[in-house]
Amino acid sequence: MNPTSNGTSRRDFIRQLTSGAIGATMATLLAGRRAAAAASRKPNFVFINIDDLGYADIGPFGSTINRTPNLDRMAAEGRKLTAFYAAPVCSPSRAALMTGCYPKRALPIPHVLFPGNDVGLHPNEITVAEILKSVGYATAIVGKWHLGDQPEFLPLQQGFDLHFGLPYSNDMGPAEDGVKSNLGDPLPETKGQGQPPLPLLRNNTVVKRVLPDDQQSLVEIYTNEAVRFIAEHKNAPFFLYLAHNAVHFPIYPGKKWAGKSPHGIYSDWVEEVDWSVGEVFKALRENGLSENTLVMFTSDNGGTQRAVNRPLRGFKGSTWEGGVRVPTLAWWPGKVPAGTATDLMCGMFDILPTFAAIAGADIPADRRIDGADIRPLLFGDPAAKPPHEVFYYYRGLQLEAVRDLEWKLVLPATATAAGAAQKNAAKTGAKAKAGAKATKAAGPQLFHLKTDLGESTDVAAKHPDVVARLQKLVAEMENDLGTSGLGPGVRPLGRVEKAQPLIGHDGRVRPGFEPRSQ
Repeated sequence: MNPTSNGTSRRDFIRQLTSGAIGATMATLLAGRRAAAAASRKPNFVFINIDDLGYADIGPFGSTINRTPNLDRMAAEGRKLTAFYAAPVCSPSRAALMTGCYPKRALPIPHVLFPGNDVGLHPNEITVAEILKSVGYATAIVGKWHLGDQPEFLPLQQGFDLHFGLPYSNDMGPAEDGVKSNLGDPLPETKGQGQPPLPLLRNNTVVKRVLPDDQQSLVEIYTNEAVRFIAEHKNAPFFLYLAHNAVHFPIYPGKKWAGKSPHGIYSDWVEEVDWSVGEVFKALRENGLSENTLVMFTSDNGGTQRAVNRPLRGFKGSTWEGGVRVPTLAWWPGKVPAGTATDLMCGMFDILPTFAAIAGADIPADRRIDGADIRPLLFGDPAAKPPHEVFYYYRGLQLEAVRDLEWKLVLPATATAAGAAQKNAAKTGAKAKAGAKATKAAGPQLFHLKTDLGESTDVAAKHPDVVARLQKLVAEMENDLGTSGLGPGVRPLGRVEKAQPLIGHDGRVRPGFEPRSQ
């Protein structure tokens, strides 16, 4: 090539070559610096929590009904946690997630929280959001909270920078608003005053009263909010807790999804949830965050009878495996091994210590944390040991079962009730003996979960030594959380005076939560 053929001098030509070389070098250096910055930056966390999803409602866990291509891909690129435990119902499960504790330790309630309750997660509890916020994370919950709807208990008071969603379940409202019946079903008759209207919140403001059209849009508006949060915080570490109200009753698949599945509206909603997961992954990839983000997907408890829980026994509300063992996936390219699975026992209360360890944050040293750092399990360390050798199955305040690695002892209701009565009340010798006899007559049930995941065959009579070992574990818990009632290891609930719902029965928004003027 003749450098002067187009009128360019040799000096200019050399300058252009040099400039191009310098530009290329600078581009390479900048790319290297960006890569180094990404590598040194704290990782992001996305935790996706579905409401009432069954163990086998998604492809990775055996669904042959619901089409879940995005979750299938997540499992192919990540890891299945097949022995991940939640709680039998909503509020306790979410308390475990937030605090790293058994639900009874941090939120000692018999069932779930309801609109206008005067109790909730105590403000002194330190949540995973607060821990991550302390080391520079932006924090958001998009979706369902369900740990108290009084101002002292709401997400912004528990470590979150942003909340957009419902304060509790999507069925907690008056029948005339469509929250007690599925999409397309007639409204049931109203009995008595019923519950107050269901509010949609943005931070500490009531956006609107939730009606049927709003129920149908929940998955989509939550997804859009989550995608927006990811884009807005791509340059700094974040924790996104995406807590869908789907697929809890009432069943309200979006207008683009209703009727799409040949298996009914429940399947429609499961498939819409899968779409939402795909949109989250799309946002992570488009914003260059895939390599530096841990994504976890799970359910807050087992599925209801409209779900598929096989091969597990039982449903939501029980401490059979089908009530508390939930379909869980973990994804982090380069960290979580692709296409793998683990049956090591872990659960909701492990999220706080694990996220803290990954983020380089300290966990509270002034209180009991029941969860463990499960990084070896998540990252596929071949030498990983079980994070827990023992797991206690509580339904509300009642201990109903205990697991010791592969053995599960199911306690008869009379056993724990009699034990508490003998301990907590002054009884005559005759009555104490009668209680003990009743306990013995009822007898516990023993299941070998490694060979009988469906808890179909009681082998207590064949393994009295195992029964005795697990009963000893039950006795030890009496001195901590208690087998019923409140043990010495239970922390106090948050309480307020003069509690009131966010929207009153008269439709008026609680003072201080009114929509801002436009």
